[in-house]
Amino acid sequence: MIPAEIIEEIRNKADIVKVVSEYVKIKKRGKNYLGSCPFHSEKDPSFTVSPDKQIFHCFGCQEGGNVFAFLMKIENIGFAEAVAELGTRLGIAVPQVSGSGASKTLRDKLYQIAELAAKFFEDNLKGPAGNTARTYLQHRAIEFKTVKQFRLGLAPEGWDNLFKYLVSRGADPKLIEKCGLVLAREGKNGYYDRFRNRLIFPICDPRGRVVAFGGRGLGNEEPKYLNSPDTPIYHKGSTLFGLDLSRDAIKRAGSAIMVEGNFDLVTPFQAGFTNIVASMGTALTDQQCKLLSRYCDTVILAFDADSAGGLAAERSTELFRSHGLKVKVAQLSGGKDPDEIINKAGKDAFGKMISDSLPYLEFRVRRALSRHDLKEIESRSRALKEIAKVLAAEKDEFTVREYAKLAAQALGTDPDTVQAEVKRLGQYAGAKGFKSLSRVTAKPNSKVVEAEKNLIALIARNKEGLALFQQYLTLDDFSATEARTIIELLQTAKLGQSQEPAHFLLENLPDEAARKYLSALLVRENLSQTEQFEVIFADCVKVLKDEKKRQRVADLKAEIKTAEKSQDAARASELLSLLQTEIS
Repeated sequence: MIPAEIIEEIRNKADIVKVVSEYVKIKKRGKNYLGSCPFHSEKDPSFTVSPDKQIFHCFGCQEGGNVFAFLMKIENIGFAEAVAELGTRLGIAVPQVSGSGASKTLRDKLYQIAELAAKFFEDNLKGPAGNTARTYLQHRAIEFKTVKQFRLGLAPEGWDNLFKYLVSRGADPKLIEKCGLVLAREGKNGYYDRFRNRLIFPICDPRGRVVAFGGRGLGNEEPKYLNSPDTPIYHKGSTLFGLDLSRDAIKRAGSAIMVEGNFDLVTPFQAGFTNIVASMGTALTDQQCKLLSRYCDTVILAFDADSAGGLAAERSTELFRSHGLKVKVAQLSGGKDPDEIINKAGKDAFGKMISDSLPYLEFRVRRALSRHDLKEIESRSRALKEIAKVLAAEKDEFTVREYAKLAAQALGTDPDTVQAEVKRLGQYAGAKGFKSLSRVTAKPNSKVVEAEKNLIALIARNKEGLALFQQYLTLDDFSATEARTIIELLQTAKLGQSQEPAHFLLENLPDEAARKYLSALLVRENLSQTEQFEVIFADCVKVLKDEKKRQRVADLKAEIKTAEKSQDAARASELLSLLQTEIS
């Protein structure tokens, strides 16, 4: 266990706004900071960070907690790892703590095996076996500095070189297989290497830990490019190649260039385009969009200059926009991909293509036009319908009108004809600001619900509130399940002299619903710092006591009716006496 005083020191010295800002773009709004939640997709920012209380809460997905909870969620790590990570950033020594639980221990071992494999591949590229691979890299104009920066390596020829190396270093064969580095021999005992005679690209998570590998065949290997399978530490759909090296540049630029392949990233990065990531050669996913949205608000797609690349760009623009990102599309020429363009035409030519990237809508309009033979009237009609469908989804009237002009010029018609087709689709009304007049007014929360919430906020934020609770209230006074869970933990807690109830609760509540309930309350107005603290507390206590009394009276009346129906005069008399005492 990490000593409580070290955890408290780290939490007190950490600035949650600074930590969150490394992953999420947040802006000051009053006392708090607001941004788009990194844990779910949303159009309107609801992710709130309170510097005063050092907590965060998303009013969309209800995730919340303190700085440790944020790191745990964003980095997918355990509590001890989050404490150690933050301690390192702050220069506070944290005792080494072994991972808790089988799953945690497994992940640690897989990270170690992946790192060992990366070093094995690096050493092979440097040694005699790496002559062919080094010649290949020189042919592709990859410099030694870049090789070192990306930790490029070589998987040598042979069936089990890596396997033997890892076993000799103490790695468990089953864990090597679980790491995606070897495959079991069919019908035989033993394993063989997944990567053989391939140039190796280590794939890292945003923290720089090696989690997987990509291999480019150096002979007649099929497929030409081979990637690691999904493992407990690697999920292809939630990883972006190169992000560990480019995320700071992406944050500075406010934009990211996205490419498809390994060399399409490595070559531009070497040429100075360091705000760049690759999509692992697969269809873009929601998780990749969420990951990239932590660091920028604009994505420039620089996919291959062929029909497949155009289709991939078209699909990706929609997905990126659904995550609130602005999208531009580079029109590549002079080569089939960024790597070839830079090697043939130079970095300045590629840079101009990036700076001249088309805005999302212009790309979609021009792409629709390119799919049709505009010399034929029927084809122009089909193009008009396709373009109108794209524009109909837009809400800004000026934008629709301007792109209608662009389309009209290419179609040989007038802008009014294009806009008329947009309106005909029945989706254009929203662009003029028409809104439904029907409203659903939510019923206000009952006094009891609000009283319980206020009391929990007061108790959690202030030890004075905790003392008053112990004096005037009990667990039975609360009805909300989350509130009762919080009270139960506080009743058994032994808080240190300087330990804040709020952070103790956020770090120790076993129930996720209760943690979310608490974080939502804590980012509200800080009742514990108002001059009316005791007045508010007393008023809330009265509401709960009155409700408890009302419920008791209702129960007694119901029991009296039951006794009278059963002609139990003695029981009815006893209950009546209790009722008179209760209401007196």
